[in-house]
Amino acid sequence: MRYRSLALLLMITTIVGIFPLLSTVDGTAAAPVLVGRVHDNYDPSDGKIFVLIIGTDARNGNPNARADAIHIAGINTKTLKGGILNFPRDSWVSIPGYGSSKINEAVTAGGPELLARTLENLTGIRLDYWVMTGFHGFQGAVKDLGGVKMHIPSAVYDRGYSGANLKAGTYKLKGFEALAYARARHPFMQGDLARTRNQSRILLALLSKLRSEVADSPAALLKWMAVTKEHTRYDISPDEMFRLGVLASQVRARDVANVTVPVSIGAVGAASVVFIQGGARFLYQRFRQTGSL
Repeated sequence: MRYRSLALLLMITTIVGIFPLLSTVDGTAAAPVLVGRVHDNYDPSDGKIFVLIIGTDARNGNPNARADAIHIAGINTKTLKGGILNFPRDSWVSIPGYGSSKINEAVTAGGPELLARTLENLTGIRLDYWVMTGFHGFQGAVKDLGGVKMHIPSAVYDRGYSGANLKAGTYKLKGFEALAYARARHPFMQGDLARTRNQSRILLALLSKLRSEVADSPAALLKWMAVTKEHTRYDISPDEMFRLGVLASQVRARDVANVTVPVSIGAVGAASVVFIQGGARFLYQRFRQTGSL
């Protein structure tokens, strides 16, 4: 079986609804999880695949969304090692055709395609796919999968915002609880930086769940594929889904690193922003060359 297929389902099956996005089709109804190609031709570099993961802050009736969650997930299909590289939403960057702005404005200006171009220019990494998730898709997928086990290192109370209300401990988070935890930033001293890391932790927890359930019973893979199909809009044949699922179940979460780009807090005019530090160049280079972090 081809290892490149492994990476694709790794990203699609574990990302189903992980980040808080509400994208709209007609301006009033929530769209499902969306998956698309960044380029017309699929041309992974030396057995590496990179996927842009986006979650926005849109609400029902408000299609003018900005990206609240921005991550590049990569995998080396030969070594089966990978990484999730996290970008704070307030990162001050150059957006092609729009000048310098917060990175989350790229989705409002030009959708996931423009955000992908922005990150390709910034990192030098050729992205293969983008994934956008939604409130409803997230909650429905986590519910249908039976929840996700997460260790919460410290209490998270965010009732006036995300709705998170969790004591420290290990829980199996249901749909709303997992969504609230993924959205919470006010309870943390590092704010959005902590939220960004927690979103990636949920991704890795779902990957661990997939691997564990399939190891216990190979038939569990069929459930994961059914849930993915129900909540995701993409064009993959059932035969390909099955082959991808078998391969994805072999990936170990401990082999996928979770790293946030180094930043410093600053301001541009009256706007609070973060500036990506020069050390990020070494992260980009290593990720680009190895597919892992």
